[in-house]
Amino acid sequence: MKKLILMSALVIGGVACLGEIPEIVPLAEVTPGMTGYGLTVVAGEELSQFQVEVVGVIDQPGTANDFIIVRVWGDAIDRSGGIAQGMSGSPVYLGGKLAGALSRAARWSAEPDRPLGLVTPIETMLPVLEEVRALVPEAPPPGELPPPKELEKLGIDMIELCSTPPTELAPGVLYSWPVQSPLVATGLSPRALAVLSQGVELDLMDHPFLRLRPSWRTGIPGLSGAGIGRIQAVPAAPQTPSFTGFVPGGPVGVGLLTGDVTLGALGTVTLVDRDAVLAFGHPFLFTGRTDYFLTSAYIFATVAALDAPYKLGTLGENQGAILADRWTAIGGLQGHAPRPIALNFSVWDEVRGVGEELSAQLARERRLEALLFYLAGLEATDRALDRIGPGTAAVRYTIFGEGLPRPLSRHNVFLSTQDIALYVPLEAAIVADILEYNEFAEPGLLSIALDASITDTFSATRIVDLEVDQGSYGPGDVLRFTVYLQDWRGELSTWSGELIVPPDLDTPYIEVRAYGGPRPPEKGEGYPIITSLTELIDYLEGVPAFDTLTVELFALDPISDMMGEPWLYGVGESSVSLGRTVVYDQVSLIIPFGGG
Repeated sequence: MKKLILMSALVIGGVACLGEIPEIVPLAEVTPGMTGYGLTVVAGEELSQFQVEVVGVIDQPGTANDFIIVRVWGDAIDRSGGIAQGMSGSPVYLGGKLAGALSRAARWSAEPDRPLGLVTPIETMLPVLEEVRALVPEAPPPGELPPPKELEKLGIDMIELCSTPPTELAPGVLYSWPVQSPLVATGLSPRALAVLSQGVELDLMDHPFLRLRPSWRTGIPGLSGAGIGRIQAVPAAPQTPSFTGFVPGGPVGVGLLTGDVTLGALGTVTLVDRDAVLAFGHPFLFTGRTDYFLTSAYIFATVAALDAPYKLGTLGENQGAILADRWTAIGGLQGHAPRPIALNFSVWDEVRGVGEELSAQLARERRLEALLFYLAGLEATDRALDRIGPGTAAVRYTIFGEGLPRPLSRHNVFLSTQDIALYVPLEAAIVADILEYNEFAEPGLLSIALDASITDTFSATRIVDLEVDQGSYGPGDVLRFTVYLQDWRGELSTWSGELIVPPDLDTPYIEVRAYGGPRPPEKGEGYPIITSLTELIDYLEGVPAFDTLTVELFALDPISDMMGEPWLYGVGESSVSLGRTVVYDQVSLIIPFGGG
């Protein structure tokens, strides 16, 4: 018999909140034929009851594979078209005692009138309330389980746990999948929702930042790769009487974004232990220790969809924090304030002379922070522009963190011939991701503020030509140059300057190159050596913006010359910002060097 936990202690900031657990029925006492009921909300705020009958018990070694198999029926099931997404966490009572949470739907080839479902035993969920110790998530269950003898009488020879409802049913196999918690969003356009789900592909080429986060090289991955399915765009919750508290069977929300845009998941409360809340009966993102928003929720209706029924609802006000996301449940604490990251966007459309302000609070989920920041920034930009198309954007952003030695501030200019909005929040998202995963210190990000000003024209300057004042140079010479530039469909202009040739240079020739923005490293150059968070911030702020024109002097690495492959390295440069105009193309000159 597994240990029965009768009391839980939730310790936050050294303060223990104790509460009596409702009377429960241990898994060892659950037997086929027992009957009872479950609670859920099908629509609005009214709790609906459905009937359950125990068909069998799966009691495997450990706890991850333990389930109570039940047959469910009643008006709530009929109205929902079966066991719906969003019902996960619905408490199931046997003999008036709490047995567990409805967590998985099931289907087999000889489907009865009353569908089957799997219940996560309450015993396996209670440890989630014990936040005083770090729990190691148990391994996910195997794909196949032997059925209890009661199911063999129904002609079921095997139980297969799958991630989604099957498209084909093999005889004798009971397929069971998690009753997923629908992801719901308010304030996001269809385009933003598509980016959230599928991500976005962008040609980032070899930007220096990507050497620190190479996973961004082809763009931003969406949530579909994380196994999150349906994302519903829903309106805000209707005006209802003030929230009176969570109740078993009632709706609950887990928020990742709140504010002018919201994003989170819906589920059902299983147990309330004073200010502690237990829900879902399965993981949300399976993150372990978390700091998500615990929110109220409102259910508009339950939709009997053909693929899988689901609850249509929305998140309400913040009520606390979700502190644990384990294999058997999520757990939170009412009245406990999470520590979010404040996002503030100010986007100005220069063409129409209008702007958009968007503010949101971002939950601390390191794997998703960059994606959700990008998503909110894209939504703010799309609202301001009210169009999709080309243009030029001047962007400035500042990142604050309690663990940062100083705020990181940076500006850049972006140009797109297709869709300028996609690039407005991109660099800031990459930099925030770099800071979160830096190897030196926890950044403790507090806020990210981004300002952008956008026009529908191309503010671009092309490098046309480069001239120098001599035909050859020696050590210590002054090299004077002139760069010829042309504005987009505009007039020619020039920029002149000088470089000092290093007096100890030993090379057969030098190369003088004029280029715009940052450049990838040459073969004769190593990657920058960064040894502290301060140096990392200095490096990120120092990478040239795309409105920077640089003339740089390169020498030939002597060893590479002996090998027959030219490896260049930079030996001096001079730069100027052209101000809100993207500099593109490059011109280079190979010049004999008299000291070689």
